[in-house]
Amino acid sequence: MSKSFGFDLDNTLIDYSGAVKEFCRMSYLPPCNNIGMLKVMLRKFSNSDYDWQLAQSWLYTSGLEFAQLGVGSIDLISYLSKEGYQLYIVSHKTSHTPKFCGQIPLHDLAINWIRKSGLSDYFQDQQRIYFEPTRESKIRIIRNLSLDYFVDDLEEVFEEPNFPSHTKKFLIYKSESQNPTLKCVMDFNSIREILANGF
Repeated sequence: MSKSFGFDLDNTLIDYSGAVKEFCRMSYLPPCNNIGMLKVMLRKFSNSDYDWQLAQSWLYTSGLEFAQLGVGSIDLISYLSKEGYQLYIVSHKTSHTPKFCGQIPLHDLAINWIRKSGLSDYFQDQQRIYFEPTRESKIRIIRNLSLDYFVDDLEEVFEEPNFPSHTKKFLIYKSESQNPTLKCVMDFNSIREILANGF
């Protein structure tokens, strides 16, 4: 029986660090290396999420021009494909940016980026790509697909009470976690090594 592997999209397969640096440059902000740093900084400036939502909307639209694939992602996906894995993308992504950010369609932009990125060779069937409006519905899809493995950059996703216990969990871009069920990895090459040696 073939195994299945699921990927989060934003900040996992898509590395926004280049887009974050460009946003800081054009907004005359202190430089940040990643979305997490930018989010923390903007929330220090304001108690509301307004500035952060503006920034996030730019990153997920115009900022895609400056985004890159996560290091080692294509090598891992190629390896999984050759090994016969069924591959899926399951992303928590609303359909549009907020009204005050122009209500720009996010799903279409993400699909176009995937097509141009090299991922399209492995995700030509859009039925293998899921955009879910809430974290809860994202977890439901992961359960329904009965994925053997899933990789995400947010530990909170794996801590959701309905996250399937049989799905092996990779927390990417993190060096440690208090959760013993998570495998912390700094890039996709590390995931390939772990799978090759038996998770």
